[in-house]
Amino acid sequence: MKTRIFGTIIILTSLFWTVSCVQTLEKSEFKEFELTDSEGNTRKGGVYLPQGMDSKSTYPVIFMEDGLVFKECEFKHMIDSLIDYGIINPVIVACSFENKMTIPGYTISYRNAEFVETIAKTDSKLANLFDVHYNYFKDKFIPYINKNYPVSQEKTDRIFFGTSNSADFGITLGMRDGDMFSELWCYSPVYSDVSEYERLDAPVDFRICWGAKEEVGMFDYFPSLLKDIRKRGGNVESWVFNGGHDREWWKYWFSEELKRKFPYKAN
Repeated sequence: MKTRIFGTIIILTSLFWTVSCVQTLEKSEFKEFELTDSEGNTRKGGVYLPQGMDSKSTYPVIFMEDGLVFKECEFKHMIDSLIDYGIINPVIVACSFENKMTIPGYTISYRNAEFVETIAKTDSKLANLFDVHYNYFKDKFIPYINKNYPVSQEKTDRIFFGTSNSADFGITLGMRDGDMFSELWCYSPVYSDVSEYERLDAPVDFRICWGAKEEVGMFDYFPSLLKDIRKRGGNVESWVFNGGHDREWWKYWFSEELKRKFPYKAN
């Protein structure tokens, strides 16, 4: 009898330590997953989980459209370094992977149609592609992250991040559902047009930048876009960097925004 009790104690103790260990990540991770949209299409994504993440805590989250950029430009290494050196507090980054394949019968990719409302309005098929993706991102992707990972539900801790066409998607998202995020970081949008939108019910904070050497001229398109957003009640912080339509510049400004928004604070 004593032997059985003693063995039970060992098993329970072992289980306790096993559970305790899995609650905190020893190393950062990037986990990939698949979801299905309303039309049965498989959508891929990934989520960055910082080292030291405790499943009993909650963390700021950045919802990143064009999520393959995270993988291809080594964002993980950059964020790991910012956290390791005590520059920012840990954050979770949820990445929705873009579809770069060309749409049959068109000269543009699925990514273009799914991200850019202005393009979608030119054709009913493209409009459907945009709507399906928009609803997927809002009603499937974000809820999946909310349910499966310890992300904060406080608006101040929730960011949208997009570049190029996905920046256009972010601007549309802000005009339609801006109350989901504290800020929308939209770098180098290309085709946005918000002139048909009504005034926002509440202010939405956009942070928009672009390069002085971009093909889309900053002396025409960008000032007009910022003016239109502000006319509809959007708060816009904007700046120009000395570069072109370039991922490395976007990565740099992403890191700078992380430092501004989530500076390290000791618990």
